Amino acid sequence: MMEPKITILMSVYNGEKYLREAIDSILNQTYKDFEFLIINDGSTDRTPKILQSYKDQRIKIINNEKNIGLTKSLNKGLKIAKGEYIARMDADDISMAERLEKQVNFLDQKKNIGLVGTSHLKINEKGKILQPVRTLTDEKELKEKLLVANKFYHGSVMFRKVCIDKVGFYREEFKSSQDYDLWLRIADYFEMRNIPEILYKWRVNIKSISVAKLGQQAKYGSLAIKLAKERKQFGKDRIQLFEEKGNKKNILNDLPLENDFKNRVEIAQGHNFWGKILLDGKDYKGALKLLLKSFINNPLNKDTWRLILKDLMFLLFPKPLINILRFLKSSLL
Repeated sequence: MMEPKITILMSVYNGEKYLREAIDSILNQTYKDFEFLIINDGSTDRTPKILQSYKDQRIKIINNEKNIGLTKSLNKGLKIAKGEYIARMDADDISMAERLEKQVNFLDQKKNIGLVGTSHLKINEKGKILQPVRTLTDEKELKEKLLVANKFYHGSVMFRKVCIDKVGFYREEFKSSQDYDLWLRIADYFEMRNIPEILYKWRVNIKSISVAKLGQQAKYGSLAIKLAKERKQFGKDRIQLFEEKGNKKNILNDLPLENDFKNRVEIAQGHNFWGKILLDGKDYKGALKLLLKSFINNPLNKDTWRLILKDLMFLLFPKPLINILRFLKSSLL
């Protein structure tokens, strides 16, 4: 029996709310030659029953006895993946029907490319479109800016399995931004691109890890960059050197950020970014909450001030006072 061309890799923990929609978006792909590895990471809700309701032979379910987290679950899947290509999928997102077909064609035609992402739509919890996100596609610009910030959305990525054979799995030392660290290691040996077409829907949830742990994301994202710079300078980073010596200590705990103020600014930018998204979706209270957090971390951010005073002033002050402030503003101008 021939091995599948693609392994779709998804981990889920208590994801009953959107799980069926995510799975169906993969099963309804125009490209059919894949195995679908789903790691049930110790879910305690209806997730196991939903998974068991599917009879498609391409679905393979791995049940963790207890919750071990996203990174370890993904590595568990990578170790048994049979596909030439690995496609990531998140349990609350949606893949467009032609996503796999277009990414496979792209990698088949461009043998020098190791990883490919796509542009995507941000949607809210109800599936309403919040914002289209056009990713970087220029080769030179992408390579330069990848060392500044993550330019690939994790769930939309497809990469060659040989990339993992070359650089290793997700590093479990990273509590967050483990995907960014992996992309940077892949970029040491392989070219990477983004497809300009929107082929993925990313569900934004204010309670999700991307929002609730922005500080942690900023910290580990900075550390991923620091380690990438070490590899460029010395050929190896300190984690790799420690592993060669058989030292299993998580040395990331001993790695300070280069600049604590820089970290606070990055956290503020993250809150500001998500605040804008929620504002576009008319979640005014959620937007205000994030923008106030942005203000606390970086009071000098003019964009935060503008958004609060221009678009969210009605939540902070009674209507008569707002009218007075607007009158004074127009009079002064």
